[in-house]
Amino acid sequence: TFFYYFDIWAEEFTKRGIGFCSYSQRGVVDGDTPPFFSEIDDAEYKKYRPHNSVIDVESIVSYLNAEYISAKIILLGWSEGTIIAPLVAERGNANVYALMLAGYCNENLKDTLIWQLSGNTTLIFLRRLFDYDKKGYITRSDFDEDRYGARKNLGELTFEKLDADSDDMITLSDVAQIEKEHLLNLLNAIENDDDEWLKNNHDVRLTSAWFKEHFALRPNKEVLPKLDLPIHIFSGEYDNMTPMQHALDIDAEFNRLGKNNLTLHTFENHDHDLNCVKYIVKNEFSEGFTAIFDTVDDI
Repeated sequence: TFFYYFDIWAEEFTKRGIGFCSYSQRGVVDGDTPPFFSEIDDAEYKKYRPHNSVIDVESIVSYLNAEYISAKIILLGWSEGTIIAPLVAERGNANVYALMLAGYCNENLKDTLIWQLSGNTTLIFLRRLFDYDKKGYITRSDFDEDRYGARKNLGELTFEKLDADSDDMITLSDVAQIEKEHLLNLLNAIENDDDEWLKNNHDVRLTSAWFKEHFALRPNKEVLPKLDLPIHIFSGEYDNMTPMQHALDIDAEFNRLGKNNLTLHTFENHDHDLNCVKYIVKNEFSEGFTAIFDTVDDI
């Protein structure tokens, strides 16, 4: 069974009398091939870079501003979108009323990428499955208990393979070894403009130009405090791509500055996608999804 992700948003928002608009990145069109069901034009896709993403969103918002003069335009940015949306708001070329940022990235993308591929992504993923008392690591007894029946989905990743130093605990230093080679190869490919390696070896299809331009951007922690429009951040406890600490840090910075235009929403046992899988499996919205719908509705 397949579903179109953006239909979730379109259907629920329109039920509430709220319009919803989504768009594809440059060079990407809908396709029939799983798992992404998209076709990519390599030449056009090379134009998918942060500055063009900002320009594209500005164009869409400007069109909507002209077409629906009295409408409040709210940008919902997720992951990379939490970097792009604030840049659109900061430039002021389009009239944006508020920002909804989920999977929030507070640091520069290079720092975040290195954090991800230094074991943190893997450890947070595993801790959600096996660290039942939230102590920050996984013991052999935790793994053997397998409270949620997750071990069968780990393939060849046995406890022995994950516990690199054989101290009967899976810690950050253990899992960092798993991703070390890929991180070094990835950074080398970016530095040397090896888009073919990136295309064939990195899970997400991205170009070296995309990475390099992101690496040169100011981090959100410098951009967001300059904004005075309403900002809502939605962050999950087990976000293993952009950690909840990012959201806590920017919230603390706004408090330090005495700014009251940021509202932080945090959710226990939610991941980077705010438990989207709950809708896929049970046809029910997670607490995180419901919070986004309700917040936009209130605005």
